[in-house]
Amino acid sequence: MTMMTRLIAGAALALVPALPVLAPAAIAAPVASDDPVSQMFVWWNEAFKTPGAFSPENFRKHFTEDATLVLEGKTVINGVEGWAKHFQKIQAGGGDVEIVVPFKDMFRVGDRVYTYHVIRSRRSGKTACSLAAGHGVIRDGKIASIVLVRSELDAAKGPLDPQCWTS
Repeated sequence: MTMMTRLIAGAALALVPALPVLAPAAIAAPVASDDPVSQMFVWWNEAFKTPGAFSPENFRKHFTEDATLVLEGKTVINGVEGWAKHFQKIQAGGGDVEIVVPFKDMFRVGDRVYTYHVIRSRRSGKTACSLAAGHGVIRDGKIASIVLVRSELDAAKGPLDPQCWTS
């Protein structure tokens, strides 16, 4: 290494701020992001376990009045009342459903929060798991739209994502 290269490398290192050293426990316990989509799914996971929690009033805390849900290119929910009815029906069907938070990947660009995450469920003694990717549009601090595509995972066709339930 030439003297000039050493000087440039030294100067570059001096510009890098000191990074805190994290203990393995801190790395193993990630915290959900404070973006509106992550926070809504943290609420949603608890609400799914709580009868009566999927009320229009509770959805209004996270969604705009005209919020939509688009799955695989088809609009399946329009408005807060629709969100409540849709998820009340799923909740009444029994079983467990969970959106894994923190997400596998998440980033925000302007008014959009992009996510890549696992959806896992149990019903009638069977487990299911899928990967979902998409985005939420944020308006005035609330979710105005969620657009997702999902891919069902099948253990018979290959290994499941480590975040999937297997029993």
